[in-house]
Amino acid sequence: MTLSVDSPRPRGDAAPTTPPRGAGPRRRARWMPALVVLVLAFLAFVLPPYLGLDPSAARIPVDASVPWHYPVLIVHIATSTIALLTLCLQMWPWLREHHPAVHRVSGRVYVFAGALPAALLSLVLCLQATSPIGTLGVATAGAFWAVTTAMGWIRGRQRRWGSHRRWMLYSFAFALQATWARLIAVVAIVGGLEVDPVLMGEAGTWLGWIVNVLLVHWWIERTRSGG
Repeated sequence: MTLSVDSPRPRGDAAPTTPPRGAGPRRRARWMPALVVLVLAFLAFVLPPYLGLDPSAARIPVDASVPWHYPVLIVHIATSTIALLTLCLQMWPWLREHHPAVHRVSGRVYVFAGALPAALLSLVLCLQATSPIGTLGVATAGAFWAVTTAMGWIRGRQRRWGSHRRWMLYSFAFALQATWARLIAVVAIVGGLEVDPVLMGEAGTWLGWIVNVLLVHWWIERTRSGG
């Protein structure tokens, strides 16, 4: 399963005739440390309240009258963590080039133990949300995350590598949306910005994935046209 930004394509999928700028493995991997730091910092911020399995410590309000609410939240957190960690493996050019078997296995883990269950569970959690802040943005991102991941997997099984590459890149964009949503909130708090919490919550859940999708679209067009 080839998920990286420069996956090879058979003749049926058009490839750029001119290599994109910075196409060498070293240049392609320059952004990997930043991605890893972002993911690890996000997980270090999000995970601690859930490690003790105490519903009262959850960052998301838990409805104690609904027995399944907290367990579903824990599974969502766990599968999202798997998705983010395997995403880093999938986006690592060196791993794909030198250990393709590990790349393929981590791709399957990303899809079936990470992205798909995390996305679908986010929709379930939205149905039981105790606060309307950001719920619509999260639900929209969850739905698109599930669709893009499923389409990426299907195109991979069909060996349509160009289409597979594009769908999976969009899947990664939705996987990372929560990191930017939290970052926006932290920047606003640290910067002392007087922003309405409701407005900040809504903006974070929408901007997190909209900005990612736009960046991925730009990257796909850039690599397709050769820069």
